Amino acid sequence: MEKKDAARPGLNRPVRDAHAVRRAPRHVRRVPRPLLGEMALASGLVLPDTLAQALDRQKQWGSRLGEVLVSTGALRLADLARLYGAQRGVPVVDLALEPRDETLATPGDLDFYLRTSCLPWRRRAGETIYVAGDPDTARSAIAEHDGRARPVFVASQRDISRTLRRDFAPALTDPAVFDLQRRMPENSAATRLTRTQMIWFAGLMLALLAGLAIAPWHVFATLNILIGCVFLSVAALRYVSIFVGLLSPHSAEERAFANYGVPPDSELPVYTVMVPLFREACVLPTLTRALGELDYPASKLDIKLIFEEGDRETLDAAKALALPDHFEFIVVPASMPQTKPKACNFALPFARGDYLVIYDAEDCPEPKQLKKAVAAFSLGDEKLACVQAHLNYYNWNENWLTRQFAIEYAAFFDLLLPTMVRLGLPIPLGGTSTHFRTKVLREAGAWDPNNVTEDADLGIRLAIQGYRCGIIQSTTQEEANCRLPNWIRQRSRWIKGWLQTWLVRMRNPVRLYRELGFKGFIGFQILIGGFTLSNLVHPLFYVSVALSLALTGMPADFNGGASLALFNLLVLVSGYSLAITAGLAAVSARGLAPLFNHVAMMPAYWLLISLAAYKALWQLVTRPFHWEKTEHGISRMVPGATPPGN
Repeated sequence: MEKKDAARPGLNRPVRDAHAVRRAPRHVRRVPRPLLGEMALASGLVLPDTLAQALDRQKQWGSRLGEVLVSTGALRLADLARLYGAQRGVPVVDLALEPRDETLATPGDLDFYLRTSCLPWRRRAGETIYVAGDPDTARSAIAEHDGRARPVFVASQRDISRTLRRDFAPALTDPAVFDLQRRMPENSAATRLTRTQMIWFAGLMLALLAGLAIAPWHVFATLNILIGCVFLSVAALRYVSIFVGLLSPHSAEERAFANYGVPPDSELPVYTVMVPLFREACVLPTLTRALGELDYPASKLDIKLIFEEGDRETLDAAKALALPDHFEFIVVPASMPQTKPKACNFALPFARGDYLVIYDAEDCPEPKQLKKAVAAFSLGDEKLACVQAHLNYYNWNENWLTRQFAIEYAAFFDLLLPTMVRLGLPIPLGGTSTHFRTKVLREAGAWDPNNVTEDADLGIRLAIQGYRCGIIQSTTQEEANCRLPNWIRQRSRWIKGWLQTWLVRMRNPVRLYRELGFKGFIGFQILIGGFTLSNLVHPLFYVSVALSLALTGMPADFNGGASLALFNLLVLVSGYSLAITAGLAAVSARGLAPLFNHVAMMPAYWLLISLAAYKALWQLVTRPFHWEKTEHGISRMVPGATPPGN
């Protein structure tokens, strides 16, 4: 993104030998450093009005003046580096023109370089010289790390970060792909089925085949009733969510912003915003405008736009926007699996914030969302690892598919997830607008690069590790998928990820029960297992009813197949009734009254979900880690988008 800066008089100083950088003798009185703002003004980098506004923001935000100037676009990081060097009397290094000596830094010290934003640069007169974005803060850390004081020159923080990603790409990529698998193999979806699971599944299949050979009708009826009970349990949870999700008192996290507010801007922490991107050039202007409207001090926003190495179109489109330098571009080297969680894992070591949020490319979060998350974290204890914002769609009324999608999201994020939180149950996170304590996220193993619904898996993993997730009263508006093939790709990936999550957690059901407790274990089985199974078997109830009635007719008694047909019919009717009731309550609470008449069409929408579920099941066997790309920016409501097809 960074364009080459023109030379500034008095700021571009030649690099001196190490022996030229010495501390002033103790008896010499130190001359006060010139003020950064005055230097920027004298050098022609900023205008007087710009500096005055920056000084006002500095008081309000509690950040250093340089950070304010950079985050508001008044300075580039390269300009700031030259100002720092001139202010401190320290040489400034342009790493593009004067690259580092590659023999001086080792992958084993990568964490230190990332933490302190510094690098060993070159040796002069037998002395190792470091470069750092802020030499004052880096100097003591380097002395402690090396066991002696070292000369520290100034380099742009952007140059240091870019150099680390380029020169240590293998050392960054390897943990992004394999860290969870090595540290916590029981949590990794890299293995689809363990040996024990394969033995159990083989045994169950043999028992089922034997039963069908001996007593086919009884086995079929028993399975039918068991699956019907699962379907009803899912419907019952939807119905309960009306009363718990809407009518019960909100959780502490949901009340935090309204009741307790947030600290003043000057006391807010640095917040990392990560946005993984792949073929998203058309929505970048909308995304960056939404991020620019966040009600949070720009100097405390650490925004990472994450690109795939082969996606030059999106990267070039982002460069063309000429964004302020607190937007950092991170290019993920090509490696498999090419998934969103792997990209986030690659970028995570560069996150500087105490808190971190993930947004998708098409997201428009509520401006106060970060402050609401800070309020929730401030109120919660250290076991509150994550808070999830509500999700809904700005193009909900575009066509039949988007209307059904909006009903589903309202019922899930406005009713079901708050219900799970208020009942103390583990929740599958939503994949976007998920706010984490960065330290806890790292300790928990971050994202599973092999799970294609990574945040659903992470929400359950956090619960297993003794953490909890909350809900905040804030909504992120997304683009509802308005084209059926694109919707099928997206939904099949989600369901495949839920299947992966269920299989990973059920490697040791006894241990899972002990870790989650009875209530959490049952909640997991209903939400992750029950919803997934219902998606697969939903059409089979129609088939069962039709076959039973075709073979037996509608008798006067309830013997044989007709009784099973009646049971399945009751399951369908009751399941639909409870789900439709929950849908009506959700759209009413969301203020989407025009969707009332469309709630009755949910059964047809469920058949589409079942179609995607069977595709997901097939891909779980044939392409388990394949990330099916969802195209964004295709809605008529996205500026500059092409109209959707038929």
